[in-house]
Amino acid sequence: MRQETRSYEPLTGILIGLCILAGLSCGGSKQQLSDSQLGGRAADTILLELGQKELEDHDWTDARNYCQQLLDTYPRSQLAGDARICIADSYFHQKGAGNVVLAIAEYRDFLTFFPNHPRADYAQYQVALGYYNQIKGSDRDQEPTQTAVEELNTLIELYRNSLYAEEGRALLNECFERLAAHEFEVGRFYLKTRKWCRGAIPRLKGVIESYPDYSKSDEVFYYLGEAYMLCRSPSEAVSYYQRIIDGYPDSKYKDDAEKKLNELQSKTPEPEKGQTPTTPSLK
Repeated sequence: MRQETRSYEPLTGILIGLCILAGLSCGGSKQQLSDSQLGGRAADTILLELGQKELEDHDWTDARNYCQQLLDTYPRSQLAGDARICIADSYFHQKGAGNVVLAIAEYRDFLTFFPNHPRADYAQYQVALGYYNQIKGSDRDQEPTQTAVEELNTLIELYRNSLYAEEGRALLNECFERLAAHEFEVGRFYLKTRKWCRGAIPRLKGVIESYPDYSKSDEVFYYLGEAYMLCRSPSEAVSYYQRIIDGYPDSKYKDDAEKKLNELQSKTPEPEKGQTPTTPSLK
């Protein structure tokens, strides 16, 4: 979006700035500037500086008031984008569920009006971080995690060379870990609590297929083996026990997997001469 360049004359800037300072003084503002500090700078510059100073001092309300005054008084200012970021940051850092929602809305407005702004990558990162901070435990609803994944993917796609995109990739891996844990918990619940192998198997297989880097993949393989045994499909269980033995030598499930695999193999009848041994199916 094209923005008009400020063209204040020095004297005009001084007069406007003095008027603003007079108004802020009447309103009980904590910060005052002297005439020498004002110099020939434009009033929108002064308002932004005041807002950012209050932001640094954690005075969220004053920060918003200064920056909102900039937007209301100088909507075409080249600093309007920075003022919107200041307002969004004030809500974000003030925390609280309601303020996070307001912060995300402000960052989105910024991205709508200033898509090519130098801080657009930061705003997109903050949107994603807002949802990431709402993520709950793996046993809870994962809608915030899913939304965080979408926003992080947008960040990485649009700003792939940004430092925020690099941070976003780390957060994305954490989101995948949480989503995998959720699916695993559901699958294990079906198996251990409800003894429903046909409900557990697709959930557990979904973890392996969708999240191959899940940190507890060996545990998923073990419970897949257990689920297939419960479903009377030992030939399917064998492959998952074997994957633990071959791929996870330090897994706490390795010894148990070897024991179960040996039991299955011991039940396999000796093949007649000239025949290939097979693992029986109990279907």
